[in-house]
Amino acid sequence: MRFVSGLLQVVFFLAVVLASLVGAGLISNDLPWSDPPGMGTRLLTYLSTNVAETTPDSTFPELRPHTYAAPAALMFDVARRAAEALHWELSTVEPETRKIEAVATTRVIKFKDDVTIWVEADGEERSTLFARSASRVGAVDLGANTRHIMDLFETVDIIAPVTAIVDEEAAAEESQAPPEAMPTESDTPPATEEPSPE
Repeated sequence: MRFVSGLLQVVFFLAVVLASLVGAGLISNDLPWSDPPGMGTRLLTYLSTNVAETTPDSTFPELRPHTYAAPAALMFDVARRAAEALHWELSTVEPETRKIEAVATTRVIKFKDDVTIWVEADGEERSTLFARSASRVGAVDLGANTRHIMDLFETVDIIAPVTAIVDEEAAAEESQAPPEAMPTESDTPPATEEPSPE
């Protein structure tokens, strides 16, 4: 009986430690819980995958590639400087293919994650930045890989001039918005004459 009781105490203690680590990981990664596709989907994803990657049709807004009004070579250099500013270990830097491979360390448990960054040209003066981050250990990442990609984009946006960032959705909305109508004389209410004092 004492053995079973002792075993239950050990199991309970381990469960508490595990829950604490999971909670600490999720909190420290400072993820956008209220953004689409919602907290439930996010929690399920962070507890069931160990990879995050940018794709144009991602249901997670922060995992969509960013397009910039800048040549690919320039954005590659900005991405390299961003990775260095994040203190990632750069293992591969290939200007010819505009590809960077780096190692990022998680905030809480200090696991090593492999990050791949690449830039694709979209004409001479536009380029798109992509990234993929994958954990080396474990089947779940608690959102750490998503956080790595968010950190990359945030740092790139600090290094790159703000005016160089292309907001595709804003540009599309602006092009579809009807021009504001100028008021005509019929829209202007007639002026009322004040009675003259007698």
